Amino acid sequence: MIIFLIFLSIVNGYITLVSPALGLFGLTVTAFIAYRKIHLLRFNLLLIFITAVTMTAVFILPESLEEKRVNSVTVTGYKYYQDHTAHIVVHDGMTFDMFLDEETKIPIGKTCSGLFDVTVPSEQRNFIKKDNRLNLKINGLDGRIYHESVKLKHCSSTPLTLNMKVSQLRDKYITRVHSKSQYDYTYDILTLSIGNKSYIESDFFGALQKLDIYHLYVISGTHVAFISGILFFMLKRLGLTINVIKLIMIIVLLLFLAINFFSPSVLRAVLMAVLLIMTSFARKKPYLAVISLTAIVQVIINPFIMYHAGFQLSYITTYLIILTRNFWVNCPSPVQLFGITAIAEVSTLMIVLIQFNEISISGIFMNMIFVPLFSFIIFPMVILYNIMIFAGFPALFDQLYDLVFTGFKALIHFLSGLGRHRFSVQNINTLWMIFLIILSYMMMKEICMKNAGKVLLYSLIFALSLTIINRLSWYDYTMTMVDVGQGDAFIIEDHRNSNTVMVDTGGRYYSQASALRLSDQTVLPYLKESGTDQIDLLILSHMDMDHSGEADHIIQNKDVKNVMVNPFDPGFQEWYQTSVTEDYQGGFINGTKTRTMTVGDIDFEILFPHGNLNSDDSNQHSLVKRVTLGKFEFLFTGDTDTEMESALIDLYGNLSVDVLKLAHHGSNTSTGDKFLKHTDFNYALVSAGTGNRYNHPHPEVIKKLDGKTVYDTSKEGMVKFKIRGDVMCVESKLTPERNHCIKKELPQQPFDD
Repeated sequence: MIIFLIFLSIVNGYITLVSPALGLFGLTVTAFIAYRKIHLLRFNLLLIFITAVTMTAVFILPESLEEKRVNSVTVTGYKYYQDHTAHIVVHDGMTFDMFLDEETKIPIGKTCSGLFDVTVPSEQRNFIKKDNRLNLKINGLDGRIYHESVKLKHCSSTPLTLNMKVSQLRDKYITRVHSKSQYDYTYDILTLSIGNKSYIESDFFGALQKLDIYHLYVISGTHVAFISGILFFMLKRLGLTINVIKLIMIIVLLLFLAINFFSPSVLRAVLMAVLLIMTSFARKKPYLAVISLTAIVQVIINPFIMYHAGFQLSYITTYLIILTRNFWVNCPSPVQLFGITAIAEVSTLMIVLIQFNEISISGIFMNMIFVPLFSFIIFPMVILYNIMIFAGFPALFDQLYDLVFTGFKALIHFLSGLGRHRFSVQNINTLWMIFLIILSYMMMKEICMKNAGKVLLYSLIFALSLTIINRLSWYDYTMTMVDVGQGDAFIIEDHRNSNTVMVDTGGRYYSQASALRLSDQTVLPYLKESGTDQIDLLILSHMDMDHSGEADHIIQNKDVKNVMVNPFDPGFQEWYQTSVTEDYQGGFINGTKTRTMTVGDIDFEILFPHGNLNSDDSNQHSLVKRVTLGKFEFLFTGDTDTEMESALIDLYGNLSVDVLKLAHHGSNTSTGDKFLKHTDFNYALVSAGTGNRYNHPHPEVIKKLDGKTVYDTSKEGMVKFKIRGDVMCVESKLTPERNHCIKKELPQQPFDD
């Protein structure tokens, strides 16, 4: 219990730095537990001291990531993907992932000379939780290297370290597994054998997450427990003594840990199992102390591991299962399975909400289906496969394995496509968070007491609370300019009616490291953290890639009710044929035939064009929209040029809005003198990429805007306009010193005599 409370105090230190109120709540709970169990005031003071020391240590953690150039790298291992292999390299005590354009596999232990540019992720430029710099630190990396190729003649051999030798064995094992079959199930075997999550394809990864069974497909405590059980059974059949069996199990588990490159989940599970076996020699099983010790060891090795979602989920699940184990000891197996699964689901609710802004509605039932399938079919097949590839692998088994794993994955895909399994929940404030934590505790307590009525009652209150959270907002509207680099993407939210409209999507882009779409890094996380699963209207101003390139991905990942386009745009037909699938059930709206439209309380007026312009330039087909949000108006101009702007002014005369989105990212081909002379606005928005090769926005355009307030994503990052009544507040991600609010000054109405 003492080590457990010390670990809780360390956790409180991390929490307090992020949220002082939540940290105070954690300190209070820890102090209450300590007082009840130990009854020493001095111990409580010690716990507070540990929390304070942790806060200080975490606060002063060095910022070690920086762009640099190194003149040599030494290959220590590989990272395996289905279509390529990356190298793990070191230089002067720093570790990098190295990606080569050519499929060259440099032998482990080779030191290669050259000029290698180290890249690190930029700071987060949007109001979202995703932090690529932090993820790099969590994974123990100092950066990534992207290089064309490395010639082996520029590499020399170096003495192999123990780590390198283990990497060589790992590589030989992977090669052997692949050599036994041409079927893709070998990737599943390797994922479940050595914990290589990079083999999981994105669509299958999404399916696993939807069903809340992803934890079964990565090596964790479940796998280690199963391996330990099988090993114990086999060794006991050989007639070995218990003490000899325990020693062999410790050696095998440590080798298993080494092969899995000391991944956090495997480290926790193996260390816990090894320490429990060691303490069993003394006939004691201090579960809480053992688990807490493994957690503290991991935090000491890598202080950033505390931020890892897998670390948090793994430990809170293990703690709660152990603390409630006595309630299930004498129950039938089905009741035990359901009870433990329910405890695991409820105990992780808040972590999932905080980390992923999602709630699962089918997780318990899916785990009831798949835990037995994994335990009695998949895991045994994986172990048997690993035995057979060294002892003889019949061709018949190759086809059988392919049949089973193909069918298994088809079942997962099928179930994941049946309705909604998860719902997005917007970011939760501290008071709501504390309330939901207490509610989760009450739910777990009643599950243990097997009181179905109260469990149902608390579950309904929990669900109702999330519904209220998703609908509550201090503001009436929010208009957000998302930083998508060199492109446009705007999100308009009507909080009173829970409606969302999106104007453009940003351009199609895959990051080099992970092949993630741009919208997975920007727009989709923001929508999830806003609690948005449905887009009522997606407006594509025109079909250039930097405006519509992510439309297909967003349509696949969100429930998009309608898409407004200009069908006369020269790129529309190709986009429609290649990007819109038969699965899309929404409608299409012809923007050139639409004058006005209302979504909730969001009013749209399509100002231009009103038909086919007979132009081959997609920019000239841009839909120009005036959007009214309560008392404030916004003008979105797409990529119209000065010619189209003149036509717009000829059609409408003077235009008056509060916020103008500059056409074509601030290019000097737009925002002409005539347009500016006849357009009245206070704020000008520029959506452009940092250091873009077009030099957007052009200096001469910015000079014309003298006296206007300009917000540029290349400088400010994401910009949000929050509207409540006649007050509009402006926030920017990278320049918070510019945050301010204004009050709408409405024109005075003359008095009637």
